[in-house]
Amino acid sequence: MSPDTQPASVDDRYAHGSDAANDRRIIACILTRNEARHIEACLNSVSWTHAQMVVDCGSTDATVDLARARGAIVLHRDWDGWAGQRTFAINEAFRRGYRWIFFVDADERVPPELSTEATRVVEASDAAHAAGDTTAPVGFWVPRRNIIAGKWVRHAGWDPDYQLRLFRTDRGRYDPARPVHELVLLDGPDAHLEARLVHYNYDDWQHFWIKQQRYARIEAGARVSRGHRVRPHNFILQPWREFWRRYVTLEGWRAGTHGIILAILLAIAEFQTLRLAWASEASAIQGRRGGGSRFHTPRSHHHPAPPDLYVRSSQSPSQQSRGLPLPTLRSLPRLIHTDAAPTKPPHVPDPVPSDLPDFGNDPPDTVAVIVSYNVAPLLHECLASIAEAAEAGGITVHVVVIDNASSDHSVEVARANRNTTVVANTRNVGFGLACNQGIAIARAIGSEHVLFLNPDARLAPDALTALRNALETSPRHAIAGPDLRFPDGRPQPSRRRFPNLATLLVESTPLQWRGGGIDGSPGWPLIEPVIRRYQCADLADVPGTVDWISGACLLIRVTALAAVGGFDPAFFLYFEETDLAHRLRNSGWTCTYTPEARVFHHRSQSADQNIGARDRHYYASKMTYAARTLG
Repeated sequence: MSPDTQPASVDDRYAHGSDAANDRRIIACILTRNEARHIEACLNSVSWTHAQMVVDCGSTDATVDLARARGAIVLHRDWDGWAGQRTFAINEAFRRGYRWIFFVDADERVPPELSTEATRVVEASDAAHAAGDTTAPVGFWVPRRNIIAGKWVRHAGWDPDYQLRLFRTDRGRYDPARPVHELVLLDGPDAHLEARLVHYNYDDWQHFWIKQQRYARIEAGARVSRGHRVRPHNFILQPWREFWRRYVTLEGWRAGTHGIILAILLAIAEFQTLRLAWASEASAIQGRRGGGSRFHTPRSHHHPAPPDLYVRSSQSPSQQSRGLPLPTLRSLPRLIHTDAAPTKPPHVPDPVPSDLPDFGNDPPDTVAVIVSYNVAPLLHECLASIAEAAEAGGITVHVVVIDNASSDHSVEVARANRNTTVVANTRNVGFGLACNQGIAIARAIGSEHVLFLNPDARLAPDALTALRNALETSPRHAIAGPDLRFPDGRPQPSRRRFPNLATLLVESTPLQWRGGGIDGSPGWPLIEPVIRRYQCADLADVPGTVDWISGACLLIRVTALAAVGGFDPAFFLYFEETDLAHRLRNSGWTCTYTPEARVFHHRSQSADQNIGARDRHYYASKMTYAARTLG
């Protein structure tokens, strides 16, 4: 029998109940590479077994010497994947006459209660089979106590974490299609033990993340080998699904800070897996087209190196892939948008119309820019409120309506308004680019300020004056934003802190809606504090500098806009004002909140007309912002 051939049976290898059988009943097996700091303690914990076998794949530290000094059988085998190494160990144990094998990792320990239970169930199973009872278990699932960053994690899918580690050498083999998180194919009944194997999983979060990145590389190859295809929308949905599963379904929130960190890191690891699988698919496509690629496409017979053996290529993944672009956080929004919508002609009207009024040497103080899209009834109210606020404050205002190809009579409403320039785009160019068209007009006119006002918002009579005065309190104030209210007067939080990773994962998701404590409902631990911090709920409702303010209404200095180049057109919808405020902050400007200015806002009247497009643009913009600010 070749060393890698699965044995048929050990029933005829020795007589049940004999001394020889008892002496060769259980062998413990440990796979190693550079495990000198763990191997002695691990071997001590399995000294109750009848033999200990170490299968080493090339340690350069003292692992092998320490194992031999403890009396272990030490075998060398070049790495052939987790499944390949374990199958080799099973066959070696069978060849040496051992009926049961107990796999233990070097960073695991078998406490006395588990050794007692394992010995008892193995003896009972052997006795039952000797008596002709074929229903007795031939394999046992062992629960693990996972210690991560110094804490026993009891939730988020990490407890009880059953592993099929103890089974008969003639009844178990490992699935070669599962190179990581390997799967035992057991021929016969199984059962579950109660005593736990202690797993000193990860020393700290850096150790955890390094391992997840390595597992992602292995899992990506396995998915490609199984024929899985990656679509652009998978990069959003699958990491989010993994986060939700870990944090909500598996109650990771009960694990406190450990739970949220685990959910976030495992969601990012899922993204990394998809990213690498995409690269492998790209190289395969290039190969079929006749081009070369240095990025090897894993196949079922190819086994990636173990985590500690992984060596990065001297080329970046983007250099290795030549068929399709390797997605990153920066390129992902474009891929999502391209996958979800057909491309359109990139025609955009000239930013400065030729029929602008000639204001001579007396330009208006403010240009009010409204980007409209199918909200004609509300647009009329919006325009009327600007005229009223300008008159109340004695401020000269010229209105500019940038219409993004409305199909209602929004353009007609705008053209009927006095002191208004209308730019009718032939397609929806997005909010950021449309705002830049308005900025170009304001600069051409020579105005000092631009008021960006959503068409579903209306100013209180004194709002414009209050915003104007707030800007003048400091020459470094670039933006002044108001106190937003729903039409019925309820507060609509407008102040924000810049998003961090937790904010981006929670905000505008079911986690916020169910656990954010919005609208006075009870919040969830860890979720509510994230939302409260983001919405500045811990701050008094008084004037002051904030990170950014909702773009429903903003008064901005033209000089500040010119300094940073205006809005970034990459943000078709959402996060455009967040990105602008971030770039202004980096350039030394500030943003001030002005509660004396009140603006009534219906919210999302344009965006909600197409929920699918709204969500697509929201997530694309979120990923773009994350790429630029978080890396």
